[in-house]
Amino acid sequence: MIIELLDKNRNISTINSTEEILADLSSIKSVQIINYAKDDVRKLEKLFGIDAAILNNGDDIEISSHYLEETSQLAFNFSFPFFRFQNKIEEVIVTFILKDEVMISFMAVNFEQFIQESKRQQYFDNLKSGTLTLDAFLSMMIGIVPDYFADLTELLSKNIKTLYSNLQKQKSFSERELDDITALKFNNLIVKEALNEFRRILQLLRKSKKITVETKETILFELNDLTVINEYVENNFERLDDLKDYVSNKIDLEQNRIFKTLTIITMCVSVPMLVAGIYGMNFKYMPELEWKYGYLYVILLLLESFIGPLIWFKRKKWLN
Repeated sequence: MIIELLDKNRNISTINSTEEILADLSSIKSVQIINYAKDDVRKLEKLFGIDAAILNNGDDIEISSHYLEETSQLAFNFSFPFFRFQNKIEEVIVTFILKDEVMISFMAVNFEQFIQESKRQQYFDNLKSGTLTLDAFLSMMIGIVPDYFADLTELLSKNIKTLYSNLQKQKSFSERELDDITALKFNNLIVKEALNEFRRILQLLRKSKKITVETKETILFELNDLTVINEYVENNFERLDDLKDYVSNKIDLEQNRIFKTLTIITMCVSVPMLVAGIYGMNFKYMPELEWKYGYLYVILLLLESFIGPLIWFKRKKWLN
């Protein structure tokens, strides 16, 4: 477990257990807990007098399970998607609890590592120059997360365009390309769900009486940005659908060519086999068997029955 503490003098300290937290908590303004266990949560509840029951509601669908406002505290959580490996997006639940001018956050991984250093430093500098209030912390979080969603959506769009460009150069296709499209579509779906969940949290925060009018205006501004980002996410779905149709059509065309080839082979072989089958029957009276040129006649008939369908398919442009 990693605990990052920010005091009122804007000093940041990092510790590895709750026992290292000083007894005097009056100077602490922000606590960030990373990779925690249940026992750690119980100790933190006692230290800061918080109710961390919302940590158990991460998998619930109802938005009421992700936003709990009480007289003494305000708690909410949302999904945070990130690239883990091999272009696969995973998500973790990030939880914030605000009480007595202190913001406490719980997360399985440090989501700050996925945010650009310049943007992270910019928001932290703004926090240094202002007062350390709950509204200041909220404004910082509300500003960072939408920017991150915008960068993540842009990265997904680039991956989709790259895949489309590569597929344009291919001449043959298989199920692998469809699997790649499905993987991108699933990544985009995770981003869409997390984005909508965060938007609902912001809408509920706008109704809260615990934050100032200025912060609510900031929330409204970010909600407008998130609406635009959501449109780009929808555009990604449309691109992936078009790309899937393109690959599926190419695969269908390739299968049609294979079926046409099999049809041509079958027709060209079946007629000679029919002729050979007729003359292979053991009837007593077969006039051609007594002819002087009967053998040559059958050979020419076999060749004609093979070449005839080829000429017909050529005129129908099946051999092009």
